Amino acid sequence: MPKYYKVYDSNNTVYVTIDDSGAVIIKDESGKKVFLSKEQARLMKFSVDNLFRGLFEGDDAEVHVEELKEV
Repeated sequence: MPKYYKVYDSNNTVYVTIDDSGAVIIKDESGKKVFLSKEQARLMKFSVDNLFRGLFEGDDAEVHVEELKEV
């Protein structure tokens, strides 16, 4: 069963769907979508955790993650 999440801060919101295979769909408020396979999502997590960390240092925005029942 797919899982749905709403990830947001005071300025932006994205909706994330994770299907049974582990693939990820990220959709912004304007309807633009990014599709990631399970392996691509794993690489993206590595990139955010390691390579892009410096981009977000000092960012005071508080990010919230909310699991949704359905979209």
